[in-house]
Amino acid sequence: MEPRKIQKVGYSTLSVSIPMNWAKKMGVTKGDLVFISEENDGALRITPKPTKAEDSIMYVVNVDNCDNTKVLARVIVGNYVLGRNLILVESSRRLMREQIESIREVTQRLLGIGIIEESDRHLLLQCSIDPKNFPLETVIKRLYVITSIMFKESIDALIDRDMELAKDAIAREHEADTIFWLLARLLASAQQSRLVSEAIGIVDPMEIVEHNLIAWYLEMIGDRLNNVSKNIIELENFRDESDESLIERLSQICQICFNMFDQAMKSLFESDLKLASDAVDLYEAVDLEEDSLLKEFLKNHDPQLSAHVNEIAWELRIISEYSTAIATISIDNVLKAGNEICSVREREKRS
Repeated sequence: MEPRKIQKVGYSTLSVSIPMNWAKKMGVTKGDLVFISEENDGALRITPKPTKAEDSIMYVVNVDNCDNTKVLARVIVGNYVLGRNLILVESSRRLMREQIESIREVTQRLLGIGIIEESDRHLLLQCSIDPKNFPLETVIKRLYVITSIMFKESIDALIDRDMELAKDAIAREHEADTIFWLLARLLASAQQSRLVSEAIGIVDPMEIVEHNLIAWYLEMIGDRLNNVSKNIIELENFRDESDESLIERLSQICQICFNMFDQAMKSLFESDLKLASDAVDLYEAVDLEEDSLLKEFLKNHDPQLSAHVNEIAWELRIISEYSTAIATISIDNVLKAGNEICSVREREKRS
C-alpha cells in the first residue's frame, strides 16, 4: 500500500496523483478518462477506460505439451472461463484427428466460441460473448430450470418405469454444463473488471463468491441427477412386483429432495427466509427416511437391486446437502438486506 497526500486544487477540489507504475501498466496517459466508483467500505476504485486491446491478444495453447486430449480440452475450457477471447491451439507437427475432434467437441459444449481459422498445425478459436447480454440472475435461473427438469424427469422415470425420461435427463446434462461454464466465465470476468461486474448485475464483490458457490452447487446437483438417472435405468433390470412398495418409498425421498432443492432456489430468487428455513428442515426427513429404507433393502432384496437403490439414495443425500448449502446462502442474503426478523438499531448509551 502506497501513501499519497491529498492536494487542494482551486477553491473546493481535492486531488491525488496516480502512481506512474500503475499508469504505465494500464496504459493511462495525460488526457485519458478514468472512472471512479465507491466500494461498500467507502474505498474508491479507479478503473481506466476500457479498450479493445484485449481483442488483439492471443492465448497460445501448445498441443505438444498436453499429455492427452483430456488435458487439451481442460486447458481450452480454462481459457474460456478466464474470459479470453482469442485462443490459438497449435502444434509443431500436423494435428492428429483425435486432437481436432477433442477441440471441436469442447467448443460445442461452450457457448459463444467457435473455430474461425484452421490449418494442419493450428486452430484459432474466438469467443464473442458480450457480458452485458447475460444478466447473472437470468443465467442462474436458466441453470436452475434445466436442473429442475432433470430432477422431475428422474422422479417420473422411477415412478412410471419410463426409461426414455431417464435418458432425457441424462441428455440434459450437456446443456447444464454449457450454462455452468458460461456462469464461470461471467463471474471470472466480473472478478477482473468492475465494469463487467456492474453490467451483469453485481453490486457487492462478495456476490461473486456467493454466485460461484451457487453455480457450483447447481452443476454438482446436475451431475448427481445424471448418476441417479443412470442407476434408474440399471435398476429396471432387477425390479419386480415385490419391490414396488419400497421403490415407492424411494420415489417419495426423491420428491422430498426435489421440494428441498426447489424451495432453496426459490428462496434465493424471492429473498424468502421462511422458504429457505423450510428447505433446511427437510434435510433431517431425507436423512431418516433414507437410513430406514436402505436397511430394509439390504435385509430382504436382491443384492444387485439393493446396490442401485443404495447408489440412488447416496446421490439424493448429496443433493440434499447441496440444497441445504444454497438455502443457507439465501438466509445470509436476507439477513444482510435487513427485514422484519432482523433489523439494525443503534445501541443506547448508558450514563
